[in-house]
Amino acid sequence: MRLFLLLLVGIALMLPAAAQDDVFITTTHRNAVLYAGPGDTFRQVGFVREGAELRIIERNRIGNWLYVRRGDPPNVLYEGWIMRGYIRLHPQLRYTDVPVNERVADGDPSTLANAAQRTLAQVPVISRVNPLMRVVLEAGLANGHAPNVVTRVGDSVIQNQYYLRPFAQPDVAYGAYDYLIPTVRYFGASLADSSIAAQVGMSSFVVFDSLWARSGLCQPNETPLACEYRVKKPAFAFVSFGPNDVISMSEQEFREQMRRIVQESLTTGVIPILSTFSVDPSYQLANKSMAFNLAIVEISQEFAVPLINLWLAARPLPQYGLDVDKVHYLNTGYPNIVLDRGLESWYGVALQNLLAIRMLHELYTALDMANLPPTP
Repeated sequence: MRLFLLLLVGIALMLPAAAQDDVFITTTHRNAVLYAGPGDTFRQVGFVREGAELRIIERNRIGNWLYVRRGDPPNVLYEGWIMRGYIRLHPQLRYTDVPVNERVADGDPSTLANAAQRTLAQVPVISRVNPLMRVVLEAGLANGHAPNVVTRVGDSVIQNQYYLRPFAQPDVAYGAYDYLIPTVRYFGASLADSSIAAQVGMSSFVVFDSLWARSGLCQPNETPLACEYRVKKPAFAFVSFGPNDVISMSEQEFREQMRRIVQESLTTGVIPILSTFSVDPSYQLANKSMAFNLAIVEISQEFAVPLINLWLAARPLPQYGLDVDKVHYLNTGYPNIVLDRGLESWYGVALQNLLAIRMLHELYTALDMANLPPTP
């Protein structure tokens, strides 16, 4: 009897492992290109037809690119990196079970002919968190800022009702992105709020214009940025300017204004999260837009603040993730956050949302925020 029970226990222990192995099998739901790395700046290493069965080997830090293989060693037919949106994931697959390739870069500058593109391709899609941000966080907490409050600073691109706000709703479809759940629960409520410093038509210049501040909330002669930080008392702020500024400002003016925003944020005890923006090469202001992106990167490095390289991440998307105006990002059509369908491979707003919450996850983890009780 004892031997029989031991056999049953052994079988029970083996079954989950077998089932777990099955979830790494995936199929393509359309033709797809395989790359040597997680991005379209890497050389193409293969082509996969619709319906091909593949095995998931590992993922990039975010999870929007997966390394897949057809066949088992030594009989591998082909292998390479594929965008998440081209494959069907097993409904029980969770990214916490998929090995993360921490060594692979997000871009390969050697394939690009343009100097600006080569520079931006070397910048990670999601930056690591500099230890100095812990000092900023603690200064903000000492000034009464709430660790779980996030705001936004920018124009209509970031003011979009489908950007960040749906994370505050209970119907988020995580799919494989289970590792993001604690971060969303920690920051979620604040993501629904509107921002005095994020308005349609706002620029990095008028965010310091008191005429744009809302009466009733802001003090006399108070700027929208100062008012938002005083009223909301956030620990973090997504800062997104560029697509509109490039129309009316010089590179030097933009650089000065962005530096001013970062300086005021840090002085107030708010960690600014900067972001590059997607650029369609056919856009008439494409070269100037790239110069603005380089300025954003340089400022993020100067002040060691977090950076999302949306320009690099959006390159493989149709129309670079942009809507027909080549300024705003394409919405998915879903009112809620849907992370279980690979929409970040097709729609700019879906990619925006994924990268934003992934950057918050990096901060949540690196700054050990699970031990900081959220402010009600």
